[in-house]
Amino acid sequence: MMAMQDSTYTFDRFTLSIPKRSLFADGEPVRLGARALELLFLLVERAGDLVTKEQLMQRAWPDATVDENAMRVHLSALRKVLGETADGVSFIQNETGRGYRWVVPVSSAGAQVIAVPANRLSSRLSYFLPANLAQVIGRDEVIEGLAELFPERRLVTIAGPGGIGKTTVALAVAHKVASERKTAGCFIDLAPLANGTLVVSALASQLGIAVSGSAEQAIVAALADQSVLVVFDNCEHVVDAVAQLAETILQGAPGVNILVTSREPLRAAGESIFRLQTLEAPVYVAGMTAGEAQGFSAVQLFCNKAKASSSSFELNDRDVPAVLDICSRLDGIPLALEMAASRMDLLNVQEMARRLDDRFAILTKGRRTAMPRQQTLRATLDWSHELLSDTEKAVFRRLSVFRSSFELDSAIAACLGPGMEDFVVFDGLTALVEKSLVTMDRRDRSSLYRLLDTTRFYAAEKLGKGAEFNEVMQRLGRLCLKLFSTEITAWDGKNPAQWLAANSWRVDDLRAVFDWAFGTGDHKLGVDLVVASASIWFHLSLPSEYLAIARQAMAAISGTDLVGSAAELELLATFGHALWHTAGPTQDMNNAFKRAAEIADQLDLQGHKLRAVWGLWARAILFGNYHESLSLAERFKGPAYDTGELANVQTADHMLALSHHFIGNQEESLRLLMKVIAGDDAPVRANHTNHAQVDGKTAVLALLMRITWLQGDSERALELAKDCAEDALALDHDLSICYGLAIGCIPVAMWCGEPLLADQWNRHLTRRTTKRGLRHWQAWSDGFVAVLTGTNVFPKDATAMQAEVFASLTPAALTDELLARLETEGSLWCAPELMRLGAMRADLTAEAADEALGAARAAAKLQGAIAWERRIDALSAAVSSDAVPG
Repeated sequence: MMAMQDSTYTFDRFTLSIPKRSLFADGEPVRLGARALELLFLLVERAGDLVTKEQLMQRAWPDATVDENAMRVHLSALRKVLGETADGVSFIQNETGRGYRWVVPVSSAGAQVIAVPANRLSSRLSYFLPANLAQVIGRDEVIEGLAELFPERRLVTIAGPGGIGKTTVALAVAHKVASERKTAGCFIDLAPLANGTLVVSALASQLGIAVSGSAEQAIVAALADQSVLVVFDNCEHVVDAVAQLAETILQGAPGVNILVTSREPLRAAGESIFRLQTLEAPVYVAGMTAGEAQGFSAVQLFCNKAKASSSSFELNDRDVPAVLDICSRLDGIPLALEMAASRMDLLNVQEMARRLDDRFAILTKGRRTAMPRQQTLRATLDWSHELLSDTEKAVFRRLSVFRSSFELDSAIAACLGPGMEDFVVFDGLTALVEKSLVTMDRRDRSSLYRLLDTTRFYAAEKLGKGAEFNEVMQRLGRLCLKLFSTEITAWDGKNPAQWLAANSWRVDDLRAVFDWAFGTGDHKLGVDLVVASASIWFHLSLPSEYLAIARQAMAAISGTDLVGSAAELELLATFGHALWHTAGPTQDMNNAFKRAAEIADQLDLQGHKLRAVWGLWARAILFGNYHESLSLAERFKGPAYDTGELANVQTADHMLALSHHFIGNQEESLRLLMKVIAGDDAPVRANHTNHAQVDGKTAVLALLMRITWLQGDSERALELAKDCAEDALALDHDLSICYGLAIGCIPVAMWCGEPLLADQWNRHLTRRTTKRGLRHWQAWSDGFVAVLTGTNVFPKDATAMQAEVFASLTPAALTDELLARLETEGSLWCAPELMRLGAMRADLTAEAADEALGAARAAAKLQGAIAWERRIDALSAAVSSDAVPG
């Protein structure tokens, strides 16, 4: 408070004379009403002090009772006359619900401006910590941890993107520190300030310090012996000024701690930076309940705000997928979630999820009391964007082409251009990280960057779809092509699984490039990239999605000079593989590999021809044409052995082993399979996936357990099945899991009389096939369900191989077509069993049945299939005792 010894006061360009009851501006009289003058007199006389509304009304209307609105009218007129100081500071500050304060230095003849006495400051500071009206959700550990940093860490900055909840957390921390440590709290919102020159005045005003001379020194003097936590909120546009003021205060006031919220750090001496993360949004898992979903903070916040918007809102299990989609696509950003939840009075969660592609149009319902920049999602990002330099804006919009994480080298490659050299992009990216528009995390000892999904949408709008967009997408496409062409060899068995796993996130960038390339972009680049990236799609068990992309590429090739090229050959091969896992051994699959073989012959590309022959073999064996498959395997063997490459030799032996197994030559199949197993132990074979793009060990075990069971060792076969299932499920590769469970584990479990174990494994198979749209593998699952449940309704699109397995599990699956195969195919792995089942048919005479069983036993002995012999002997014994099993 000031000590006044004269009745004439000066402030800024004004002079106030009480005897003359006049106000002068630059020496010229100012017209002002009598009531407004009385209000001015009181405020100036008590400069720096809080003057209540009641005191103001008593001064202007001493003998009357008036409405508070009358006072506001006169104060408004007074503020209009005074305007602002040269520094842009308003003379009168309104403290909501409490009163008004004169905040500009005032002087009078013979008087010095003095700061408020220290013993009065402490009590005032506690008043400037507003209540946190928002319910704090999902931040308890953060608040606890930040509060514990004080007083050891004297300057702490909470950094993060707009709308992430920095202010809410800062207020909670300040209240916790104030209550637990008996420390005064002072909160200053800097968002309204036009520039950094006003920061000191804003703090002085909030503290109630009326000063002349050095405002900074007056603040330091006032705080010198105080225990205070000062909270500077929303500092991103005035960081330099806040950094300088913070350092000055901390040097001169040892009892002061400072907590800052900003979209970028201050970079001040002694600053500790805490990057506030988004709320946790779970990935939907089939069967997740509403209760489980609400264990995650993003869902809790959304539901809490949705309930406030619509009292009828209640999260149920049916709505969980849509709510998780909303939380995930809004990146768990509290402000965005609040805005989405506020629409629950008009939309349901399914409609909101569908409309999020236009999120900037729909998320426009913020709190009325919020700053304008936080009343819509777009406004929040506009505020950050306007603080960027032109170079930073260019880097920001170009980075929007990355749909997921990206590395520094990738960012540079995509953003380069005229005036955008390496170091410029690096500086721009660094600035965007500091300003919380780009997030950074460390993975496998390398730094990865990412734009939150909402931020990326905004940046993509800035980039548009014009020439700059096409240039950046071209660079991104070439970058992806170089990466996958040099690091991956798709079909030769050398896929480095570790590299694939570490780079699986790049599939999002591939999607972006394909959307562009097969739309208005570079078709040739798109085709090359479809081929080069095939392994990553199969590694991620996404053959259905890859199939759709491959179809786009094939359409793009049609009518161009790429027809008959090596690119078309590669594309046809990958297309055929995708068809197998999705639709099964269809004619389209056969045509694709046949055409690939023709092109390989025309271009004399022996390595490529091997891939085509493999595809023809795979289709034949899956379709049940086992003798044809053996011929194709022999055709593959010679050129494969000639290459001298272990991968090709291994593949040839495995192909032959499978063909011999299904023909019924179990001894030869086992001999070849043991060669494959021995080769897998070779030191040169660090990684192994076979040509089918499934795990090599899984594929070997699936065949080994079948042979083992057929040769009579059911106990060992079941052990192998358990090992294989455990290994494949731990691998978590859907295609490998489908192969291992369907081809080996489930049939062996049922052959060994373990239906519960088979059912358990089949549930895994069902989930994987349904999730990925793998119809071929789903047919296996459907057939196993028919056997296990006794419905005996088998899939109509089952292949011959599948039908044979189902018949080996239940007589109900035996058909005339299967029995006819005994005549057309000759030797079959299941021929003894089919013959045994045929002998059980009611239309056979006892003599004919006995003859059929004899033939079945002879076939089983020839194959060395002891398991079939045991079944035949059991039936013969039952027939002899007239107790034929069902």
